[in-house]
Amino acid sequence: MSTKTERWTLRVTPMQDAIVRQALRATGKSLNEYVVSCALASATDDLADRRVFALSPDEWDRPVGDKPKIASLLAEPSVLERLG
Repeated sequence: MSTKTERWTLRVTPMQDAIVRQALRATGKSLNEYVVSCALASATDDLADRRVFALSPDEWDRPVGDKPKIASLLAEPSVLERLG
């Protein structure tokens, strides 16, 4: 396990504090455990769509083949179009 050397200082409103403390009681986590785990989960989600997907030139230039299932799905009216 890595040594914890970094420190965060946060300011919150009384309402924010009350809600988080209620969650602490419900989960049994310490404030530090809760804030760090929630921050890491959120950061992971925020970064998920920003990953680099590397393709070789052959993969990048590969022609798109026929996709009959996708074509038939896109040819159908959407749920919103059916309701309208």
